[in-house]
Amino acid sequence: MKSNQMFVKMVLPLMGYVIFAMFRLSIGVTIPEVMREYHVKEAVGGLVLSSLLGAMALMTLLGGHLSDRVGKKTAMAMGLTLMACGMLWGGFPTGYAGLLSSMFITGAGSGIFTAALFAYAGDMTTKSRGTLVGLTNSFYALGGLMGPWLSSILIASFNWHVPFYLMGAMALATSTSLWLNSRGERHLETVGEEVKIGYAELFRNVRRGRSLLLICGGMGAANFAFVAFTAWAPSYLMKTGGLTLPETGLSFGLYSLAGAVGATFFGAFSDRFTRRKSVMVSGILTSTLSLLYFSGLVSSKNLIGLSIALGFPAFAYWNLTISSAQDQVDEKFTGSVTGLIQGVGLITGMVAPALSGLLITNYGLSSALILSTTLPTILYVTVTSKVAG
Repeated sequence: MKSNQMFVKMVLPLMGYVIFAMFRLSIGVTIPEVMREYHVKEAVGGLVLSSLLGAMALMTLLGGHLSDRVGKKTAMAMGLTLMACGMLWGGFPTGYAGLLSSMFITGAGSGIFTAALFAYAGDMTTKSRGTLVGLTNSFYALGGLMGPWLSSILIASFNWHVPFYLMGAMALATSTSLWLNSRGERHLETVGEEVKIGYAELFRNVRRGRSLLLICGGMGAANFAFVAFTAWAPSYLMKTGGLTLPETGLSFGLYSLAGAVGATFFGAFSDRFTRRKSVMVSGILTSTLSLLYFSGLVSSKNLIGLSIALGFPAFAYWNLTISSAQDQVDEKFTGSVTGLIQGVGLITGMVAPALSGLLITNYGLSSALILSTTLPTILYVTVTSKVAG
């Protein structure tokens, strides 16, 4: 399939992924306003994000298998529609319990959508799988750049409900287009109607099962490190690095932007030089730079530049582990294996902020963040490189 044809087929799914990323990374901006309106404390306010991530972790497993049964585009349309309904409901003043319920629905739809999306990208062409899956991952970083900025403007001008309405409407429009598009191409997809036993089939072959378990372990370690970094690095930059809040925001914006470029680069690198080499190069760079980042040896202003350097390889683990897992299975199982890998990553990501926070309490920021980011990344490289093709 020619590259321009592939891009056209990916436009609507990637638009949906940008909207998801915009919403997901805007939640941190809205939580203070939600707490103020509903009169809840920080511990309870954090349940907004936990509700979304918990549902997403559960539904990626179902979403991956569902995409193998009904088709990738149909599953993406189903997930995006559910996600849009959750966003729109969340905007209505239904009380805090209603908001949490809406976030659970949004997370459930997001889990189905993202599992089907990465399976769809991986199925487009096996020769350029790493590039396409990497490109898909890069759009998350781009959405992350736009979402918090747009939401902060809307909240300042109106209230926190408006971003929910806007992004929900955008998601609904995109899902409607996907529904119409999926009907026309349903017959072109590989759909595993005979797949009855789900994930058990993935591990039936002993050798393949061992490889998938190792890749799951690599994803779990890498995503733990990534989430721990994004949760606590801002505190490090301000408390230890001495950066101001605007400088910290700039640092993280540039970190994301570099990650968008790096995800695609290392995906293409894996197509040309093997997944194993791409995992090793990006992982070793990430672990080395994160060690330097939290060592205390870098002056405050230079941390902004180091954020760019670290962001470039740091995002690639997501697409490289997914591509490596997809390489292990037949096309009819790409959805199931994608959901499995993403589900493992989301589960470890859920516990990363709390566990790394506990380490910070006991060992201080620098030591705890080296333990939470550098060491899991080394584990990811060690484990995943053993089985990546």
